[in-house]
Amino acid sequence: MKNSVKGNMYEVALDETWELFGPYLDGARSALVCAVSGHPLSARGRAALESSAEALGYGRGSCTYASLNDGLDPSALFLLLEGLDPLCLVATDEAAARAIGQTYRCRIEPMKASRAFGRTVVAFRDFDAMLDDAQDKQVAWALLKKLPHFGER
Repeated sequence: MKNSVKGNMYEVALDETWELFGPYLDGARSALVCAVSGHPLSARGRAALESSAEALGYGRGSCTYASLNDGLDPSALFLLLEGLDPLCLVATDEAAARAIGQTYRCRIEPMKASRAFGRTVVAFRDFDAMLDDAQDKQVAWALLKKLPHFGER
């Protein structure tokens, strides 16, 4: 295993993950929340997730975005997610929910909270589309509140 300048093996794994999967990744380098999407999430969707993460105590800029773009098989997605080692996962659409389920060999149901490999996962059918309707936004927020909370409220 390579050593980092600081000798932190986790930093090495994170650096290698960004090197290997950079074209699929965007957002915060260290992921507390990793949002996985079948296709890139809209700017509006990202802003909503960032605001939600901040409200849950994660702080501003705590989300990493992974876009599958039909280019990651379950083994590659496993390496990507374990290399990032996020605290929790958000599947922003059904394609992402299926991919995470295949990756971790568990059932990830859209519009429910689940667990995968020790992480809380919330999955949506289409997070971006839910932002078009006030009631759907409330449903999305209720689901996001099932993620672990940090900090004072």
